[in-house]
Parts: sequence; structure tokens; C-alpha cells
Amino acid sequence: MEFRVLGPVGAHAGERRIAPVGARQERILAALLLDAGRVVPVSRLVDVVWAADPPATAVRQVRNVTTALRRTLVDAGLPPDALAAVGPGFVLHPPELDLRAFDAHVGRGEHAAALACWRGRALAGVDSPALAGAAAALEERRLSVLHLHLAERVAAGDDVVAELTDLVGEHPLSEGFAGLLMRALRQRGRQADALAVYRRTRRRLVDELGVEPGAELRDAHDQVLREDPAGPCCLPGEPPDFVGRDAELAAVLASLHVPVLIDGMAGVGKTAVAVRAAHRVADRFPDGQLFVDLHSYTPGRERLGPSEALAALLWQLGVPANRQPAGLDERAALWRARTAGRKLLVLLDNAADAAQVVPLLPATPTVAVIITSRRRLTEIDGAVPVPVDPLPSADAAALFAAVSGRADAGVARLCGNLPLAVRIAASRLRQRPHWTIEAFLGRLGRERNRLAELRAGGRDVAATFHLSYQELDADHQRMFRLLGAHPGGVITVSAAAALAELPEEEAERQLDGLLDAHLLEPGYRLHDLLAEHARHLADADDSAFTRLLAYYRAGGDHHWYAAERASLRAVVHQALDRAEDESAWKIADRAAPHLRDHHDDFRAVAEAATHAAQRLGDPAALHRALGHLADAHWGAGELTAALACTRHRLTLPTTDPTAKAMALSRLGALHGMSGDYRTSADCYHHALTLTTTPDVVALLLGNLSHAQEMLNDLPAALSSAQRSRSLATTPHRFALSTAQEALVLAKLGSHTRAERQAHEAVRTAQASDHPFGTAFTHVDYAEVLLLLGDPAQARTRAHQACEILTHLHHPLLSTMAANTLGTACLRIQDPHAALTHHRRAHATARRIGYRAQMHRATTGAAQAKSALDAL
Repeated sequence: MEFRVLGPVGAHAGERRIAPVGARQERILAALLLDAGRVVPVSRLVDVVWAADPPATAVRQVRNVTTALRRTLVDAGLPPDALAAVGPGFVLHPPELDLRAFDAHVGRGEHAAALACWRGRALAGVDSPALAGAAAALEERRLSVLHLHLAERVAAGDDVVAELTDLVGEHPLSEGFAGLLMRALRQRGRQADALAVYRRTRRRLVDELGVEPGAELRDAHDQVLREDPAGPCCLPGEPPDFVGRDAELAAVLASLHVPVLIDGMAGVGKTAVAVRAAHRVADRFPDGQLFVDLHSYTPGRERLGPSEALAALLWQLGVPANRQPAGLDERAALWRARTAGRKLLVLLDNAADAAQVVPLLPATPTVAVIITSRRRLTEIDGAVPVPVDPLPSADAAALFAAVSGRADAGVARLCGNLPLAVRIAASRLRQRPHWTIEAFLGRLGRERNRLAELRAGGRDVAATFHLSYQELDADHQRMFRLLGAHPGGVITVSAAAALAELPEEEAERQLDGLLDAHLLEPGYRLHDLLAEHARHLADADDSAFTRLLAYYRAGGDHHWYAAERASLRAVVHQALDRAEDESAWKIADRAAPHLRDHHDDFRAVAEAATHAAQRLGDPAALHRALGHLADAHWGAGELTAALACTRHRLTLPTTDPTAKAMALSRLGALHGMSGDYRTSADCYHHALTLTTTPDVVALLLGNLSHAQEMLNDLPAALSSAQRSRSLATTPHRFALSTAQEALVLAKLGSHTRAERQAHEAVRTAQASDHPFGTAFTHVDYAEVLLLLGDPAQARTRAHQACEILTHLHHPLLSTMAANTLGTACLRIQDPHAALTHHRRAHATARRIGYRAQMHRATTGAAQAKSALDAL
């Protein structure tokens, strides 16, 4: 559901408009949307509804009107908790809001898209003096973005004279629009018309405001009158096949009032962005556009010092070498004098450090400076950093296609989306039409040989990287080499400390140094190609990887595993590849319980643990590994695979009866999902004879209760659920046992106790911050409410479960929740929604083989169809 304030106030669900009922609802909705996500006090809403002299019942009326508004929106599909009473007022969390979209587009420099969010004047039709100021402020923001958008179009050479003429007519005192119109007219050779615009605007300013035009409008006037030829343009040509970088270009163009520092790793395309941006705004700097390559990272070239760079800049301004002073300070003073008051653009490419750049900075704000560097030059006061990262996948693929003339099939990904690498790879393919992309992918796929494939002519990715490496001191060089032994993409401080045998404080200092040199990406990520370069530089012995394995074998607490999650899978696979099976198994076994909410990682680590345990020939290890793998398949809804793992596990000898009991529990659950609850109950009974561990017994009894419930042995089901609840040792297990007991109580007719228990189950799950448990207890609560004859509340609970499950990958519970929601919808006479939910449940249940829920979905869908036919 999309809410709108940038035009008439209201909400839209698809093509259908949900309008507030009456002026008071409209004013309250406008106030809530303007402060979306924040509590709006009732007192504020009173002011919004009544400009003056509110009635004595104003507070009550506001609450009544807001409640009615909430009912209207919820009936139209808004989640019930999106508009709620909180403390002294109300808060609205709109799923989509045009004002939020407008702000996001503006933040990314997408001015045309931002303006498209408007459908009229802000708060159109809302008659509330208390909101007039907000509406006026929004209109000012629109005009500001419109000015930026039109300035970009003028800079691009678009013909916007007609549009600007209308705007100047609507806003005759706007110097910004008048100046843009003058520039647009001047571009088209209409100098006389541009001067006429200036004269009219000046006359209005003097007559109505008593002020002279500001500097921007006077500059536009001077540009029209200037008879001197345009200043020198020393910029390189725009890069061919340029793709993407809209956000980076917007950031550069929005910050030219101060020095702009474009930084990023070698080969990422910093110069291309800088040159592209400079050409975009060249006409705003009629006194010249200057360029100097400082050659800090140019193979075979000496770095240009500040004195030599000043000589090049002064020469571009027409000062011959024999008229330039010899000393750095004197040369810098002449540079400042020659640039004072002039509208110049200066691009300083390939800088190494602040000492090289600071003497080149002019002393006048009329000169824009763009700097590119592989380092973060934080010492340049006031500079705005614009980091440039490897291209997004779609843009990298587009670049490959543009250069090679062939569609990308994975080459850009193997190049790490690094523009230099993509260009080299694409150029090699273009020059060798007999090569197939598949064959080239095979060459690039050999990881330790990838950099050797990424060189052509004078361009070489490895050589480019090495120049950055050579700039490091010995400590940072050693750290960079050691990071090559880490197979993961993200390196934590503690992992780096283990690799380098350093205290964490020193390891973090060195990582930050590599980050500043763009040999690491934010978050201490190591780009794939940089990782390969580090491995080529590393020592031949495996001691670093041995230290790394020892670090991961030791493990840590839940927070440690959360921090290391991105690397665990890669470390385990690397250990397997090096036949370090004992380490692979132990790391995977300890990591698996912490990866349950990350199904792809969980399954990959469990598979690796199984493979390592098989190679070790250790039945106990294999028993545990198969348990992890069965759990991973179960969570992903791969029931056939989960059954195979569980049966294999039960064939293995084990000295751990509790582990066997857990395997029987999983087998019982799988039988239950196929509808064989008798065999399911037998599995649970057998498992209960093997273990006395309280929480395991609680789990088994809870599962047994469900099987007994489905077999209609309700007294036994109640007894099992109550015993499960009494033995639960964790809030999660207690919540699930309590929910199961509530469901059995409802079927036995103990409705009051059942609802109380169901509510307690949800509250306990929410307090333990366990999303799965919260969703599960919501589903059981919904089933209880259906048995109690309250389908409307059941629908709410089932919908809440489905909302939680949109953020979890758990097809088993998603199927249950969708079926429960479908049943509730049918009971409240909404067969269309019921059919949709049962069909969704059926599709998922069929895909994963959940026959019990598939049967329920089939029955529910048939009932929904019958209800529809009867309408």
C-alpha cells in the first residue's frame, strides 16, 4: 500500500485509491504521514483538525477519528499494527510513502525520478493552517530539486528554454531560475534575450525587494557580456563505453563548492568518473578546465611533485616556463593569484598523499577541484570523499558487452566487477574472435592463474595492484601477504591478529592502514583479485593457514560466530581442499548450530562436515554431521534428503543415546509430515526410552503430543504437552510446549485456559527474541482462535506469522501459516483471499513433499472455490 502527500493526501492499493473519509480524517492522515514512523501527540492532531477554539471533546474526537481512519486502512489491506496508539499519541508506519521515495531519489542524485513522485501541490486539498508551513516547506524542496534537475539538463545541452520561461513567469523573483534561463538562452545564441531576462529580473528585485541581483545572477550576466574566448580545456576525452556510476557522479557534481576526493582501489575507474563529471559541468567554468596527472601510480614514471604539478597548471593558464618562479612557495603564490576570482575546474589525477595536493589548491571558491587517489586523503581539510567501488554486477556485465561486443556469461564476475579487469578481459576477447567465452571462462576460472589472464598491451591488473603494495611500509606489506591465506571475503580483526600473531589493537591498526590504501574494502573485505595477488606474494609455507585453522577450531560465543559467519563456509572448504579433515570437521561441527538461520551456509557447512567425517572414518563424527545435515535439509524444506540423512544416521553405531533420540525425533517428525502419525508416535516413544536430558525430553514430549493430537487421543496429547512444558529449560522450548498445550485444551473445550496459554506462548517467544518461535506460536494461537469461533482474530495472528516468515526461509512453517490464514479468511467470508493462501500453501507443500499440509491445502482450496461459486 502506497501513501501519498506529494499531491492529494491518501493511500493507494494497486490501482485503487483509498481516500480518507471527511476533512478531519484527511488532516489527521496528512499529519501522521508528515511524521511517519514518529509518535504524533494527540495535542498536535487537535491543532491540525481545529485551527482555533477546539471543542471540549476534541481529544476524544481525535482518537475516534483516528481509530476510524485505522479501520478504513486495515480493511483496505494495511497491517493492523502499522497505525497504532503509542503513549501520548499515534504513530503510522506506511509500507510505502511518496515523500520517502522522493528523499531517497534526491539522496542518490536521481532528480528526475524524485520529481516524478509529485502529483500536484503538497497536501493538495488539505485545509489546515497548522499544516500550511509543512506544505510550503515541501514546495520549496520541490523547487530546489527542480532547479538541480534543470541545471543538469542545461549542462547536458538540452533545450529547456520553454520550461524555464514558464518557471520564471511563475517565480519572477527566483534568481536561480532566471540564471538558468539566461544560460539556456546563451547556449542557443540568444544573447539579447538572455540580457532581457536579466534586466526584467533586476528591475523586479529592485522595485519589490529593494535589492540588487546576487552573485550567481550577476555572473550569468557577465558571461553573456564577456567577449573573451573560452578558457583552455585540457581535460582528457570522455572515456568510451562508460557505464553506470550515477550515484558517484551525482555526489561529485553536488560537492564542487569544496575539493572533491574520488578514492578507490586500483583499477576501479576513479579517473573515468572524474573525467566524466568534469565534462558534465565544463560549461559552468568558462575560464578553463585544467588537468594534471600526478603519476603517483604510473608504471615507469616518476611521481610528479607539487612544484612540477604547479608548473603544468600555470602553463595551461598561459604562463610560460621562463616566467614561472623556481621555488615551490613562489610558484604556489603565483597560482593563487592567477586563479583568484576565475571560474576554473581543476582535475588532479592519481594523487599519492596530501603533501602532493595541498599546494595545488586555489584560495578562491570559484575554482572547483576534483582529486583522484588510491588512498583516503583525510588530511585535506574540507574535502568531500566520494568512494568508488567495483561496479554492480549489471553494470559490469554491460561494460563487458560494450567493450567485447559479446553478451557477458560470467566473465565480469570472475573479474570481481573491477572495471580495469573487465576492460582487459573484454578487449582480449574482441581481439580474438576465434576464442569462445566458455573457453575464456575456463582460463579465468583457474583462480591462481586469473591475474595472468588479465594483462593486455601496457595494461596489467597485477602490476597496477603491485604499485599500491609497494607504497606500504614493511608491517603493512606483511599483513597484506598474510591476508592471502584467509579464504573468506570478510576478515575480522581477531582473525587477522591470529594470522599475523599480533595483539588485536595492532592488527586493527594495520587493517585500517590497508583500508586507507584501498587494499581492503569497507568492512575489511578483500577483493577477489587482490586476494589472489596477496597469495602470489605470500611465503610458500602453510604456517599462516595453520594458525588460521587453530583460530577457527577454538571458536567462540554466539557473537563471535555472528561476526565470522561470512568466512566459516570458505574456511571449512579450504580445510577440506587441503585434506585438513580433522580441522574441517571440528570447525563445521561447532559452527553448524550458529548457522541455522542462514540456510545456504548451514547446508554447505553441514555437507562439508559430513564429507570430512566420512574421510576420517569416525562414526561418532559422522553421526553428528548427518544430524546437522538433516537439520539443514529440514529447515530448507528438503524432506526427502532430510529423511535419507536421518535413516543413514540411525544405521551408525553411537555411544550417545541422546544423539540417537534426536535422530528418532527427526524421523518421527518426517513420518508425521507424510501423515503417518502412528509411526511418528512410535518413534517418539522409542526416543523417550533413550534419554533423560530435560530439554530433549521436553522436545520429544511436545512432538509426541502433536502426534497424539492428530490421532485424536486428546487426553494423552494434553498429558504429553503438560509434561513437555514442565521440563522445558529454555524460553523457546517453553513457548512451543505452551502453544501445543493451548491447542489441545481448545480441542478439549477448555477455551478460557486455551486462550490464556496461547497468549502466554506468544509473549514468551517474543520476549526471547526468537522469530521462528514467535511465528510458530502465532500459528498455534490462530488455530486456537479458530476453535474458539473467532476467525477475525485468527486471521490477524496468522497474518502476523506470515509477515515474520517473509524474513525467514522456512517453507515448512510458511506452509502451515498460509493454510491457517486461508482457513481464517474463509471463515470471515473472504473466499478470494482464502483461495490465494491455500494455493500458496499447496504449491510449497507439494514442492517440499509435506503431504499433511498439501491435503489440508487441497481441502481448503476446494471449500474456497465452492464459496466463490455460491456468490
